[in-house]
Amino acid sequence: MPHRERYLLVCINRRDAGNPKGSCAAVGSESLVPALKEGLGQRGLAKRFRACTTSCLDLCEVGAAMIVEPDHVAYGRVTLADVPDILDSVEKGTIVERLVVHRPARKDDP
Repeated sequence: MPHRERYLLVCINRRDAGNPKGSCAAVGSESLVPALKEGLGQRGLAKRFRACTTSCLDLCEVGAAMIVEPDHVAYGRVTLADVPDILDSVEKGTIVERLVVHRPARKDDP
């Protein structure tokens, strides 16, 4: 199996409707992975980048959540409308700043 440059890990965890934590699946995350995979394929990027499903990323309060690895950047409140920007950023090696809910500290951070 080939190693990819980046992995897009999308939480598709589903909890009971009454659970106060909510869940990513309840806010549409299950539709993100097929859209990301389709976009990667259309752009000829599927051999470089991979979209995968995952269970809970412990970011329930900002679902739909995803993590881009190896950047260790977490995105929250992701919708289908964000997919083109995410694909652009993955291809360029940048980050969609408006979606960031967590990132590792940088060496130049105070």
